Amino acid sequence: MEDSHPAGDKSILDLLKVDYEEILAIKDVYIPITGWERTGLAIKYRLPESGAELDRIARKVFQEVPKKDQFKRGLFIAMDTMIRLQEDNGLFVKPPGVDDYVQLDPSEQGRALELADAEELSVIFGWKDNEVTTARQALKKLFGNNDIAIVTHAEKLQHWLVDTKADITTELWGLGELA
Repeated sequence: MEDSHPAGDKSILDLLKVDYEEILAIKDVYIPITGWERTGLAIKYRLPESGAELDRIARKVFQEVPKKDQFKRGLFIAMDTMIRLQEDNGLFVKPPGVDDYVQLDPSEQGRALELADAEELSVIFGWKDNEVTTARQALKKLFGNNDIAIVTHAEKLQHWLVDTKADITTELWGLGELA
């Protein structure tokens, strides 16, 4: 009698190689912004160059925000991580009937708008003059000034950073297994 192999014709070593190649191939992810379902507005993120890049973000925020304001520290670390990891990627849309994300590029400059493009975003969304001048302010406005929505989005980004093969658009967050 022949031993049955759970992997079929492929050896476990072949499967390990496939998993490894898939992990290496994943460099970025689109994470939709809650509330923007009509246009499918999403932020495209990249992997950090190293853990040191994330450490620099945290250190900067720790210097900027007093220790007693832990929520603000956490929020700013989340926001600055989102801002930093979307650089050179930016904002994308996926309207109904469109299969893939396309750059949000209203000026047709050949690149997606980034959160740092606060002035251009202000024009698009009709934000008041000088109300939004920084990437943090633009990010807050895109999330309707809802800190919890920002933190939830950052949690999805963090989950993807830990497991780049995770489908962050369909996973149920914090619910455990469903019976």
